[in-house]
Amino acid sequence: MDRKTRIDYLLVISVFAVSFSGIFTLYTQEVIIEDSEGRWVKQLVFFLLGVVLALLVRRFNYTLLGSYAVPLFAIAMLLLIITLVPFIGTKVKGARSWLRVGPLGFQTSELAKLAYIILMAKYLELKERDIERIPSLFLPFMITLLPMVLIVIQPDLGGAVALMPILMTMLFIAGADILHIGSVLMFFGVSISIPLYIEYYRITLVDPLIDHLSDLGQESLIPAVRILRSDIWNFLEKSVIPAGIEDNDLSYLQRVLGNAGLMGNFREAADSVRGDAGGLLLQLLDNEVWMIILGGLLVVVSVVLFVVRFTQGGLVDYLRKIYIPTGVLGMSILAAMAVHMTFSFKYHQVARVTAFINPDKFPRDLAYQTRASKAAIGSGQLTGRGMFQGDMTMGERPLVPEAQTDFIFTSWSERTGFIGSFLILVLLLIIPLRALQLSFEARDRFGSFLAAGFAAMFFFHTFLNAGIALGLMPVTGLPLSFMSYGGSHMITNMLAVGILLSIYRRKHAN
Repeated sequence: MDRKTRIDYLLVISVFAVSFSGIFTLYTQEVIIEDSEGRWVKQLVFFLLGVVLALLVRRFNYTLLGSYAVPLFAIAMLLLIITLVPFIGTKVKGARSWLRVGPLGFQTSELAKLAYIILMAKYLELKERDIERIPSLFLPFMITLLPMVLIVIQPDLGGAVALMPILMTMLFIAGADILHIGSVLMFFGVSISIPLYIEYYRITLVDPLIDHLSDLGQESLIPAVRILRSDIWNFLEKSVIPAGIEDNDLSYLQRVLGNAGLMGNFREAADSVRGDAGGLLLQLLDNEVWMIILGGLLVVVSVVLFVVRFTQGGLVDYLRKIYIPTGVLGMSILAAMAVHMTFSFKYHQVARVTAFINPDKFPRDLAYQTRASKAAIGSGQLTGRGMFQGDMTMGERPLVPEAQTDFIFTSWSERTGFIGSFLILVLLLIIPLRALQLSFEARDRFGSFLAAGFAAMFFFHTFLNAGIALGLMPVTGLPLSFMSYGGSHMITNMLAVGILLSIYRRKHAN
């Protein structure tokens, strides 16, 4: 076969099969609506436009992208910044993540992902020989941190988190020290999970606090808990009444705050609940002084061990495996305390991220998506209810929210059951696996890193989206590649496929 006609048929067939499954699912959702929005028609247009772009990109030499990596990334960052401007960026579903030109709009974070992978691939190609050294890792983390921060501000937690597995995968393929990669994961994991853990328990301990006050005969304090809910802890610890509370509620809280004896009893009851229901771990993590001391102590121990290894040379090289994780853990704890003390997660943010752990501990409206999605998937049983029988994901207002975007896997599963869900997951997983194989077969390192980045992007979207639908992962608002409704995501994915086809086409070039 001539080199110019080479094409990865397995990749193309999988992309087409998944995309048309998504389009048909969108059609079945609107078939019973008289004045439907025609999402399936729009998605078909997005897909066909994506196919044209993919074929055009396939004909170009992908190595030319490396020459424009920095300008492409700079343009993407500029667009992210412009999106945050109130009178320019468009807010959709609470996130200012869209730019619109007349009737057309696009999500800038999707283009940023593409530009980010191209820039990271070029950097790793240039620095591959030095990638095991810590200084060579600073710039990739800074490159990652910039778009993550800009996307989080929108706020779009799912879009920001998606960059981390891409970075980790590309660093691993480039040959970065696994100890360094693990340390980065530890830093981000610990520094975010500790504040979330504390806020999670502060939410879930509200009802036990009400019950405990009732048992103590302190019914006069129960209205304070019901008014403040999760803000009750800041009220007790810092004597802060949150903004937005007015009239009789405000007067009541001020009277409680001004009564030293009553506040003493209140704090004693709260400490008792935290000790009984939260356990020793919560008491330790919620003690800011002790956590700062612990984090500082670990950093000091790490520095001492580093000095010993540096002065003794290779004789104690094994210390490197001790002082790196020890120091990173210490810095992670200090970062976690900084986040906890300066940035307070909002109630709905904590609920979205943690409600999947125990939906029954959260109000029904906050954990509703998880409950409804699991019920819809379960109703599909083995073979599904039929393509036009998905009662929970059909109609103008389906019982499962966002059934056409973030929860389209739920729609498909309700209609096709376990067998259909399994088949679509196989097709979805073929795409990143083919990209990963291309990463190993590419004729140059730039192409290898590009394919690895796209493999991570596709896999993470599939893994997290399916996990969210099944109630196994936190709800972060991440679309399912090639299936979820949306032009920006579809076109970004198809551009990535075009680059993969270009890599495949040229891997046997002379």
